[in-house]
Amino acid sequence: MAPFQERTGATVTALARPAAALAMAGLLLLTLLAGVVGLAAPARADTVSQIADGLRSSRLYVTTEARGALDAGAQARVRTALDQARHADVRAVVTKPGVGQQTLVGMLRAVQDRVGRGGTYVAITADDKMLGISDRLSGSEINRVIAQTSGGNIENRLVEFGRLADRQAAADERSGTVTSFVLLGLLVFVVAGVAGLMLTSRNRRRRREAEQMAELKEGVQEDVTRLGEDIAALDLNLTDPKLAPEAREDYTHALNSYDAAKAAVDAAQHPEDMRNVTSALEDGRYYMTAVRARLEGRPVPERRPPCFFNPQHGPSVQDVLWAPPGGVPREVPACAADAEAVLIGASPDARMVPVGGTRRPYWEAGPAYAPYAGGYYRGFGGVDLLSGMLIGTALGSMFGGGWGFGGYPGGMGVPPQDFGGDTGDLGGGWDFGSGDFGGGGDFGGGDF
Repeated sequence: MAPFQERTGATVTALARPAAALAMAGLLLLTLLAGVVGLAAPARADTVSQIADGLRSSRLYVTTEARGALDAGAQARVRTALDQARHADVRAVVTKPGVGQQTLVGMLRAVQDRVGRGGTYVAITADDKMLGISDRLSGSEINRVIAQTSGGNIENRLVEFGRLADRQAAADERSGTVTSFVLLGLLVFVVAGVAGLMLTSRNRRRRREAEQMAELKEGVQEDVTRLGEDIAALDLNLTDPKLAPEAREDYTHALNSYDAAKAAVDAAQHPEDMRNVTSALEDGRYYMTAVRARLEGRPVPERRPPCFFNPQHGPSVQDVLWAPPGGVPREVPACAADAEAVLIGASPDARMVPVGGTRRPYWEAGPAYAPYAGGYYRGFGGVDLLSGMLIGTALGSMFGGGWGFGGYPGGMGVPPQDFGGDTGDLGGGWDFGSGDFGGGGDFGGGDF
């Protein structure tokens, strides 16, 4: 039995050797086939998100399909150069050869949007085609920088691009700073000029208003003085027992109105303050006229508006048709003497007031006399009455234009300013050599 067992074991061992060899050969064949298949299958392209992630931590990204374009040492030198470009903040992408212009522009814009920082983005293909976009440099500046880097290899071009782009961005910043200072200086000059003009204009206006106020006060003081003189001319003794109570009451009323007018003219600071003065004068002059009528045994006159031509004449007695020079006729209240003059074609006794060193009728004296006239006619329709009587006169245009009894129109019109600007210049520079990028593409969020 032993010889048989020995022969059997030898036989099994001899059969196992060819089987093991066959298994090893099969395994080697599968390995070779897997290698062939692996070489035949292209590497998956980098996505926009992958490129953006890479550029957040590094100024250079070399895509998987362009790894052979720059070795590790060249990549390190490019990154160092781009890190030094702080003004332009350049970020570069190295891509496979044959990529189209539209595809590269789309990729750069999509990457810039995702990264969220970086002022200038440049792409260069493995076959040495370069383009860029920037919100720091203009399109013409990028074109010029790219053109100045032509003729070198990818490493040298990117290093030179970073240096030139940074220098251009720094120059733009200096120019912008100078321009800002110039504009600021110009703005300060303009503001100072405008402020000076406004101050000069305001001072001139204040001087003119002060002069007008002084003349107006002079004219109104004449009315106050005239009323005081007319009251004094009555020579009335209030203690006389023969004086009728009505006359004593009217006389007291006239004196009180005169005192009120004197106090109001002394306190007046602005033309509109004169309205209170002339309102008191109209009241005092009516009661003085009433006293005179009582003393002479005549009926107390109706309380009518003051004589238009000269309020110092007291209450009017009738309306007459009158027209200012070059104007249309209208009815105005007049005292007996002025009514007669108008009816016979003579000139009425107009109230002449001081204006600009001369004297002219109060209705031709300008805006300062609008409150003056308004106070006299306050109780008789005010603006409604005056606007009709003063049509065609200098004062009438002011009442008709919404002047009321005083105040001055004013204001300064400033033409609207148009301000504009752009949101930056996303320029593109192209260096195609003797070739062309060919067709385009759309990155979106897909592969590159």
